[in-house]
Amino acid sequence: MAERPRRRAAPSAAQTRLKELEARLAQLEDQLKALRAETAGSVGAARVKLRRVERRAAGHISRAQRTLKQSLDSITRTLATSRESVGDRASRLTRAVRAGVRAGSLAYRRSRG
Repeated sequence: MAERPRRRAAPSAAQTRLKELEARLAQLEDQLKALRAETAGSVGAARVKLRRVERRAAGHISRAQRTLKQSLDSITRTLATSRESVGDRASRLTRAVRAGVRAGSLAYRRSRG
């Protein structure tokens, strides 16, 4: 029998938001590169102002990168904890079902014997 192709789960709101943030951050980094190139070609007061804007933009970008990294680290920790929790529950449930089956078969044998 032919297997049906599996559908991918729809991305969660958090995944979508992270992708948007990553794309926006990439745009900001590109704009900073362009600003640095423009600053390098400037002279006098314009150069001073552009350098100030460049430093401010670089600060914003580095804060955004740190925040994004912290968010990703937090999500990773949460997923790891969730996997462990699900694994623990599954193993407990498996042991409980096996114990129930053993108890049921033992009770059946006693009632028949």
